[in-house]
Amino acid sequence: MKPNCICMLIDDDTDDQEIFLYALRELNMPVLCQFARDGRDALDKLAVMEQKPDHIFLDLNMAPMDGRACLQALKQSPQLRDIPVIIYSTSSDPRTRDEMIGLGASGYWVKDVSISRLCSWLKQLLGEPETV
Repeated sequence: MKPNCICMLIDDDTDDQEIFLYALRELNMPVLCQFARDGRDALDKLAVMEQKPDHIFLDLNMAPMDGRACLQALKQSPQLRDIPVIIYSTSSDPRTRDEMIGLGASGYWVKDVSISRLCSWLKQLLGEPETV
């Protein structure tokens, strides 16, 4: 089945990657997810991707390139700046959220221990495209 949505998760925590992938599988939708371990890895992968992702989910706390620097680089790139970037972080600080939105993030999701809430949020965000 051909994916109707391509996304990228940029996160250095393999447990968080597995949880995210599990939630995507639970949606039972044709979604392809690429992974990157930090901002630099993501930018390198995006540079050679034939088809760019429809959504990028970005953690903030990574090294060597953190989410803030990655978001800035994405929004400065003519080839990548129109891809919606959703911050996916453990930080629930409203100042951090406001800062990321100010830098161009399309949304902000606090990582949750609830798989069902993650599934619900992803289904709402990545839901089936409307047919014409």
